[in-house]
Amino acid sequence: MRVLVLSALMLGLAACASSPPIGPGDPGPNGTPPPIPVDGPIAYRCSDGTQLMVDVETNSARVAIIGGPAMVLPRAGDSYYSNGRYGFRGGGANGQWEVGRAAPVTCRGS
Repeated sequence: MRVLVLSALMLGLAACASSPPIGPGDPGPNGTPPPIPVDGPIAYRCSDGTQLMVDVETNSARVAIIGGPAMVLPRAGDSYYSNGRYGFRGGGANGQWEVGRAAPVTCRGS
């Protein structure tokens, strides 16, 4: 019985020594960054420090400002979503964020 318990313990420790699974934001093979998702929410960091989570759909974009409000922006043009006050243009790795009449800021997806 003691040998069986010791064997089970050794197998359990060996399993813990394997590499952890790759998660979001972890580097891919050969240290390359993981690909930007093509669907679902994408995290953006903008040049003015704003952080967004954006989920672009066919006729709208769901936008959550980290530390601020969340909203649904209706489609207002080709790859452009706006409710008149806030606007998001782009998708994937690159985007632009607009607030009011201020100049748009560049955002990078991750």
